[in-house]
Amino acid sequence: MRTVSPASNHALSSSTPSISPLLGSSQLLVAAIAWGGMYGVSQIALASMDPYSMTTVRYGIGAVFFCLLLWLREGHTAFRFEGQFLRLWFYGSCGFCGFSILLFHGLKHAPAEHGAVIASLMPLISALISWLRHGKRPDSATLLCTLIAIIGVVLVISRGEVANLLQLDAIKGDLMIILGVTCWVVFSMGMSSLPRWSASRYTALSCSAGLTTIVSANIIATLAGASTLPTPALIEPVLFEISYLVLAAGVLAVSCWSSGVVRMGALNALLFMNMIPVSAFVISFVQGREIHPMEIYGMTLVIMALLANNVLPRIQQAKRKPAVCT
Repeated sequence: MRTVSPASNHALSSSTPSISPLLGSSQLLVAAIAWGGMYGVSQIALASMDPYSMTTVRYGIGAVFFCLLLWLREGHTAFRFEGQFLRLWFYGSCGFCGFSILLFHGLKHAPAEHGAVIASLMPLISALISWLRHGKRPDSATLLCTLIAIIGVVLVISRGEVANLLQLDAIKGDLMIILGVTCWVVFSMGMSSLPRWSASRYTALSCSAGLTTIVSANIIATLAGASTLPTPALIEPVLFEISYLVLAAGVLAVSCWSSGVVRMGALNALLFMNMIPVSAFVISFVQGREIHPMEIYGMTLVIMALLANNVLPRIQQAKRKPAVCT
């Protein structure tokens, strides 16, 4: 049997560097930046459309693109529900209906940057939900990081003034965004219940199933006088914003994120969540909004907590590895 020396193996790997990590990082960065811009764009569109009709348009068109991508990647056989329709309907209703409608309602009352900062808490919210569902208590480091992140969010929301926490309208918006983000975390965790399914298949079929809930919510809200069914005349003034929400923050971001996670791993991918509030604040600043120093301090605390929550497990894992004699 022919053997390859370590030196030869190193030379071989050096001469043919893999572009997968670079490509994966680029995909995750594109997704994070696209999601960071989603909040400001949504607020502009909300001036002409209500949360229900916006959600119907966004994911009505989005479902078509998700299904087209699935057909191109896996063929028509991937559209079989295999007895999982109710499961996919539940997770799709949480992720696409619950997240979107609650987020849009929240953005009518809270600044876009607040939504981005809250969205970056998804990894920590996921840990807390796992604790509630499975009784698996997060380690002390994760709990400490969660506490620090919550303090950071409070600083962003309050801008360092306790009186701001008593403004019910703004707090209502932030709470709606938190509930919406939690819905998206539930949707994301649902993917583990179908381990044999690809991310493309789970996304396309859950979005299609959840679309029934979205349309039903839009019809009920319209009958109650809280919404209007989307029409071309309603969409035309915010066509660019809707296109961004569907194509950039929807199809492009989700596709890049799924591919990036495959190339980089879930733990590395979570690091890029930090770019969501950063890009949101940068876009807001470019648009002329004055950023309060306390918002910057709070965002920094959240990012540091997320980084620590990602890095500390790596350090602990490295310490547990036995030393290798050379």
